Amino acid sequence: MGQGVIYLIAAGFVAWRVYRRMRRNIGRQPLQHRRVAFRLSVMSLVTIILIVILFHFSHLALAGFGGGLLIGATLGSIGLRLTKFETTAEGHFYIPDTRMGVGITLLLTGRIIYRFIVPPDFTLIPGHPVKPFSPLTFFLAGITIGYFLVYLTGLLVHTHDKTPLPRADSP
Repeated sequence: MGQGVIYLIAAGFVAWRVYRRMRRNIGRQPLQHRRVAFRLSVMSLVTIILIVILFHFSHLALAGFGGGLLIGATLGSIGLRLTKFETTAEGHFYIPDTRMGVGITLLLTGRIIYRFIVPPDFTLIPGHPVKPFSPLTFFLAGITIGYFLVYLTGLLVHTHDKTPLPRADSP
């Protein structure tokens, strides 16, 4: 398989994930406890794995990731305050603030696209981070992950002790 095909497959996967992420940030969404808990668990596991990997390979990228997590967590709490929650006869719903979710998703997406387009620099400068462990890339990834960790935690809190309103057709 040629390198061009691999890039094409990777670009297709990234485009699909961005599309799915954007759909979750626009309009009224069902608030489902299991789905939120699963997404939060996966995001937490990915965070732990990234921290362990970065600790062993690049302390600069780890610092960037940690800084991004702090900023993302702050933005996540703001995004949660801007989210509207509804309980109707159909169930529980939330309406996320479109600007926050889309903006944060586009930050990381823009960086990933940049990394695909700009050719790698093969000159290794002493003390300069290895290309796969760019502090800027992990800073932006930290913002995205920190935002969604706090946001999903807030959604999970809102799923507890909620009972749907009675249907209009029930006696």
